[in-house]
Amino acid sequence: MKKTKKSIITTEKQHKAMRWCLNNNVKVAILPTNSGLKIEVNKDGHITLSPDTYENYAAQSKCWELYLYIYNKLNKR
Repeated sequence: MKKTKKSIITTEKQHKAMRWCLNNNVKVAILPTNSGLKIEVNKDGHITLSPDTYENYAAQSKCWELYLYIYNKLNKR
């Protein structure tokens, strides 16, 4: 049985949030571990690692979700 790959569909708002984060020294990354994928948020060198592990699709979705969350929380314009 062939596995079907899920595709992440992103919005312009998510891309705007990611651009804002990168321009303001906030990076979100996926890190492989022995138990699964973790999400790392690096804000000006202060690193926070997710307590949970994710599968590939969920990790990618979580990254986009975090970019949008951080943008909405920190962007005061």
